[in-house]
Amino acid sequence: MERGRKEEVKLGVKEVEVSTHCHATEDCSRVLVALHNVIPAELRDRVRVEEEDLEGFYGNRIKVMKIRVGEKGVLENILRNLGKTDRSLLNASLDLRFDGRTGRFFIRLDKQSLFQGKFVLNDADDVVKVVVHFKGLKNVNELRSLLDSIPGE
Repeated sequence: MERGRKEEVKLGVKEVEVSTHCHATEDCSRVLVALHNVIPAELRDRVRVEEEDLEGFYGNRIKVMKIRVGEKGVLENILRNLGKTDRSLLNASLDLRFDGRTGRFFIRLDKQSLFQGKFVLNDADDVVKVVVHFKGLKNVNELRSLLDSIPGE
């Protein structure tokens, strides 16, 4: 039992950062819904959204919205809600999504789909970015084992 505890701590999630942009042409309340949908329902009341107002190259308004959570529940929520095809794609692209030097794992989810409560991978521009910071996780095989241990849809 002690060994299992050490393994859990070694491969634990240190922080999950969920962020997106709200452009001047978007309804920021809808973007906020998409951002919150990444967070499990039981954690939503406890998170705080950081907002930063920026200006684009042409003077357009851009609002950066970010949530930081120190629990693995966010990663579990994403994996449980991804469809089988996206889960397979995620698994096949782990080498591109994981930085072993920093222990960070990158996922990009379609913002419009998230507004509707659907979790869909998307590597385009209109996304919600998820960065999972792991403590002690240094290679893609450890990540693959960890992700495989979380049941999907």
